[in-house]
Amino acid sequence: MIAARVRTDGMDRRSRRRGRHTRTSLSSIRRLGTTASVLSCLVLTAALVPFQPAAAAPTTNCGPSGSHTLCITVPDTPLTADATVTVTNAPNTGKVIVTWVPGGGSTTALITRVGPSPATNDYSFVWPTKKYRDATGHLEVRFSGSTNVPVQVPVTLANGNLTDFEHAPGDWASFLPGGWTGASDPVIAAVGDGPDDRPTANAVAASIGVADPPLFLFLGDIYEKGTFTENLNMYGVSSLDVPTGGTLWGKLADKTQPTLGNHESPVAWQDYWHRRPTFISFTFGGVLFLDLNSQASFKPGSAQYTFVQNALGSAPPCVVAFWHIPVLSGDTISTARQPMWALLADNGGDLVLNGHNHSMIEYRPLAADLTTPGHMVQLVSGAGGHGLGSGKSGINVAWVLGKTAGVLYLTLNGAAGGGIASSLSWSFKKTDGTIVRNGSVAC
Repeated sequence: MIAARVRTDGMDRRSRRRGRHTRTSLSSIRRLGTTASVLSCLVLTAALVPFQPAAAAPTTNCGPSGSHTLCITVPDTPLTADATVTVTNAPNTGKVIVTWVPGGGSTTALITRVGPSPATNDYSFVWPTKKYRDATGHLEVRFSGSTNVPVQVPVTLANGNLTDFEHAPGDWASFLPGGWTGASDPVIAAVGDGPDDRPTANAVAASIGVADPPLFLFLGDIYEKGTFTENLNMYGVSSLDVPTGGTLWGKLADKTQPTLGNHESPVAWQDYWHRRPTFISFTFGGVLFLDLNSQASFKPGSAQYTFVQNALGSAPPCVVAFWHIPVLSGDTISTARQPMWALLADNGGDLVLNGHNHSMIEYRPLAADLTTPGHMVQLVSGAGGHGLGSGKSGINVAWVLGKTAGVLYLTLNGAAGGGIASSLSWSFKKTDGTIVRNGSVAC
């Protein structure tokens, strides 16, 4: 009996061990099955998710150019729309020139910076690639002169611009000034020779923004060549395009009447200003304004001469003409532009506003021949902040202030409440609002 119990107990123990082994084996199988299921799910999920390639890195190249070291970085190409190009310059001073060299095409100037941008503290810029035809080529960046070796990066543009660039809308006329019905006489601003995205020029633009005139006459020159890229980066994002997002001088674009300077590309200038003609007329505050192109002919019989001749035939009492390059620079007379001065002086012209000379100048009232006393006054407002000069002197210069940034403010006396101006008064002001010169003329 005892032996039997021992065998029975032994059998029970072996059975129990076998049972444990069986349970362990089933657990292991279940675990393996779960792992297999997970692996199957992962494989299936991986098969269903499309392949995501890593984002291509921007292209950067650095190298010597003259006595400086330049680095240029472009986003992964092909480029579309507005693309930020990063340019650094060591030492961080002096002129840096960027050009676009499309394959099979000619070198195209993009932007020249005479110093780092205050916004980035380097020479970076936004490239509006829609303003250029599609191509594969390279960007070149060089320090100062054309003899310095450039630093290059490969670039492809792909905006669908196969035969032409993308043009701005041709709605320039919708931005002409309307009638003035304010309770006080309107005060308008006028200045040129500024936009270069440097602190002084940007301060001039900001001071006009603070003054908030109903009309701003930009007297020309966006530096250095007024290209599509310089217009965007130096003059700024235009409020004609982005009504609440203008920058720099472009904040004022929707109240600006510009004239073409000798530093502008006419094609890019007209496009920036929504296909504006290079000479027009408009009336504001009962004053006839003649916006003319001093790079085109002013001779009798020319398109502009005939245009002005016709406009003066039914002009109101006050007539203001503005263009970029003055007829008088000190005692030097521009004979090519004198016929337009004579036409205005003999037919009711009161003021001629110009830029080009990088200072503030008021001339004595002169007759058609520019040598004898008369009525019409030339005011030069070229102290917009770029390369401020010492000014011009001469026997017909009544006042001059050089090396000082400032703006001309013109009051249309008698235009309040929808009236017609009968006289014009002016003040030259520094960017802090300090008046440095006053004057007036009866119409």
